[in-house]
Amino acid sequence: MALKQISLTLPENLLNATKDYSKEFGYRNVQEFILELVRNRVLYENVERYQKVEHEMKAGKKVKKFNQKDAVKYLKSL
Repeated sequence: MALKQISLTLPENLLNATKDYSKEFGYRNVQEFILELVRNRVLYENVERYQKVEHEMKAGKKVKKFNQKDAVKYLKSL
Protein backbone atom coordinates (compact mmCIF):
# COMPACT_ATOMS: atom_id res chain seq x y z
CA MET A 1 0.00 0.00 0.00
CA ALA A 2 1.44 3.33 -1.06
CA LEU A 3 1.36 6.07 1.53
CA LYS A 4 0.60 9.66 0.59
CA GLN A 5 1.47 12.67 2.68
CA ILE A 6 -1.08 15.40 3.34
CA SER A 7 -0.93 18.72 5.12
CA LEU A 8 -3.41 19.57 7.84
CA THR A 9 -3.83 22.98 9.44
CA LEU A 10 -5.43 23.17 12.89
CA PRO A 11 -6.04 26.04 15.27
CA GLU A 12 -3.30 26.04 17.91
CA ASN A 13 -5.65 25.26 20.79
CA LEU A 14 -7.09 22.24 18.93
CA LEU A 15 -3.61 21.00 18.04
CA ASN A 16 -2.52 21.28 21.68
CA ALA A 17 -5.64 19.43 22.84
CA THR A 18 -4.98 16.76 20.21
CA LYS A 19 -1.39 16.34 21.37
CA ASP A 20 -2.54 16.03 24.99
CA TYR A 21 -5.23 13.50 24.06
CA SER A 22 -2.79 11.47 21.96
CA LYS A 23 -0.30 11.31 24.77
CA GLU A 24 -2.93 10.50 27.41
CA PHE A 25 -4.39 7.63 25.41
CA GLY A 26 -1.08 6.09 24.33
CA TYR A 27 -0.75 7.16 20.72
CA ARG A 28 2.84 7.48 19.54
CA ASN A 29 2.05 10.79 17.89
CA VAL A 30 -0.75 12.99 16.57
CA GLN A 31 -0.47 11.43 13.11
CA GLU A 32 -1.26 7.97 14.49
CA PHE A 33 -4.28 9.36 16.36
CA ILE A 34 -5.66 11.20 13.31
CA LEU A 35 -5.10 8.16 11.09
CA GLU A 36 -7.16 6.03 13.48
CA LEU A 37 -9.93 8.66 13.55
CA VAL A 38 -10.14 8.74 9.76
CA ARG A 39 -10.01 4.96 9.45
CA ASN A 40 -12.74 4.46 12.05
CA ARG A 41 -14.96 7.12 10.51
CA VAL A 42 -14.69 5.70 7.00
CA LEU A 43 -15.31 2.13 8.15
CA TYR A 44 -18.17 3.15 10.47
CA GLU A 45 -19.94 5.09 7.75
CA ASN A 46 -19.67 2.18 5.30
CA VAL A 47 -21.17 -0.21 7.84
CA GLU A 48 -23.90 2.31 8.62
CA ARG A 49 -24.77 2.71 4.92
CA TYR A 50 -24.90 -1.04 4.36
CA GLN A 51 -27.12 -1.50 7.42
CA LYS A 52 -29.49 1.16 6.10
CA VAL A 53 -29.68 -0.57 2.72
CA GLU A 54 -30.28 -3.92 4.41
CA HIS A 55 -33.03 -2.44 6.59
CA GLU A 56 -34.75 -0.88 3.57
CA MET A 57 -34.53 -4.15 1.66
CA LYS A 58 -36.05 -6.11 4.55
CA ALA A 59 -38.83 -3.53 4.77
CA GLY A 60 -39.42 -3.75 1.02
CA LYS A 61 -38.47 -0.10 0.44
CA LYS A 62 -36.36 0.97 -2.49
CA VAL A 63 -35.87 -2.68 -3.39
CA LYS A 64 -34.17 -3.37 -6.69
CA LYS A 65 -33.73 -6.84 -8.10
CA PHE A 66 -30.17 -7.58 -9.15
CA ASN A 67 -28.15 -10.54 -10.15
CA GLN A 68 -25.08 -11.09 -7.96
CA LYS A 69 -22.70 -9.13 -10.19
CA ASP A 70 -25.00 -6.10 -10.39
CA ALA A 71 -25.70 -6.26 -6.64
CA VAL A 72 -21.98 -6.05 -5.84
CA LYS A 73 -21.57 -3.17 -8.30
CA TYR A 74 -24.54 -1.35 -6.73
CA LEU A 75 -23.24 -1.77 -3.18
CA LYS A 76 -19.79 -0.51 -4.16
CA SER A 77 -21.38 2.58 -5.68
CA LEU A 78 -23.05 3.58 -2.40
